[in-house]
Amino acid sequence: MSEAASDEYRDVIDRYLEGFNEQDLEALQETVSPDVVVHGLIGVDGDVTGLEEYGEWGMEMFSGIPDAHIELGDFFVSGNKVASRWTLTGTHDGDLFDFPATGEAFEISGVAIFRMEDGKIAEKWYQQDDLGMLQQTGIIEF
Repeated sequence: MSEAASDEYRDVIDRYLEGFNEQDLEALQETVSPDVVVHGLIGVDGDVTGLEEYGEWGMEMFSGIPDAHIELGDFFVSGNKVASRWTLTGTHDGDLFDFPATGEAFEISGVAIFRMEDGKIAEKWYQQDDLGMLQQTGIIEF
């Protein structure tokens, strides 16, 4: 893996996260393949397939957490895969995947693996602290 390719992947991921934090759908189109497959999203049984379905998931998520913000931690590249550790913060101010708003803030961490293809994100795997988010927002008590 060349340093140039590693830098290119970092630029794509940075632009993707910038778009996420600004709720900029253009950034999604710039950085994500039209036939993307996303695994492990909260509120979804199974995979999300395609840019349109992924965008719909994002809009539903932002309607429930309008101030959602991701900070990138560690970042590793191996071949055409990128692994990153991240922290997501937000406030559950709207309905979120059939859960009514609680007004509670949360902070969770997670890991994402991105498979890159033709300069875009072609596939993503997420593993995050969904239980922690549900507890911190008061959706469930434990």
